[in-house]
Amino acid sequence: MEIDLQSALKIADIQRRLLTFEADADTGEAILADAAELLDADAAMAAWLNEGTPLLVTWNAGPEIEEYFFRTFAGVDRDGNIRSTDPDLDNVNLTRRQMGSGVYHESAFAGRSMVENAAFHRDAFRPAGMNHVMGMTTRLAVGEAVFAMGYASADAPALAGGRAEIILNLLLPAFAHRFDTLDRQARNAERLQRAIDESDMNVTVRDDQREGDSGSRAFLTLPLPGPDAGYLAISPPDAATLAARLAEHFGLTKRQTDIACCLLDGLSTKDAAVRMGISLNTARRHCEAVLNRTGASRRGELNRLARSLTAPPEPSSE
Repeated sequence: MEIDLQSALKIADIQRRLLTFEADADTGEAILADAAELLDADAAMAAWLNEGTPLLVTWNAGPEIEEYFFRTFAGVDRDGNIRSTDPDLDNVNLTRRQMGSGVYHESAFAGRSMVENAAFHRDAFRPAGMNHVMGMTTRLAVGEAVFAMGYASADAPALAGGRAEIILNLLLPAFAHRFDTLDRQARNAERLQRAIDESDMNVTVRDDQREGDSGSRAFLTLPLPGPDAGYLAISPPDAATLAARLAEHFGLTKRQTDIACCLLDGLSTKDAAVRMGISLNTARRHCEAVLNRTGASRRGELNRLARSLTAPPEPSSE
């Protein structure tokens, strides 16, 4: 089947927009609408997970599909499949995800009689204007991304003549590549955030390499992969964090913890006394007590000792 120049230009435009898609609902709906009009569809829907949140957008379709999906949503299993309380829809979803990226007519997952008698078709797709469905899908780490075209009749020219399948196959590489990229970025972001949360270092993500609002200087600033991903700024734990760590491990008193913080900040005993508002002799006694309790022979050793200790565990929420 030949594709005219105007259609080819529309296909190229949709491919370009898919390749730069940021998985927001408004842009997704606009791309879906243009694809549906190009394919002479009567209605259309798109669904994907955006950083763990299911999103579903429709074009020229009633609210029935979205309402049905969220009413029957049954969570995610250990293999990353989105499950449904509707056994027929659950089976279709499992089969489609296992088949992976591709362009599929609904007949690839179930016979027509089964589709017409299924609750998801009777209560959602048919009243929403998607009596017959063809779409493209790509498997994600959790769930999948789907762009589906709906037709009132199986004799619709684009569906019966193969035009819908040809054009969807032309759009599939851009569609699958972009959602795969977004999926990997989301999983990398999750792993990065988990590492930040578990680290006892001061780690922040910045838009650029400038110092943060606090004026703290990072000893390492790394560019994150991807355009406009920002920078990872890493600094050692501050003196207060290290002093708290010493107090946790060696049972320091409040005053001893405060003086340890001063020492770790590089203050002399005299300057520590001024900061704490105590006499020089009292400050000296606290310094000696800290060194004796920790077994450190000098201030530099106290600093190395504090950095070698692991952070205390987070208190249980139970």
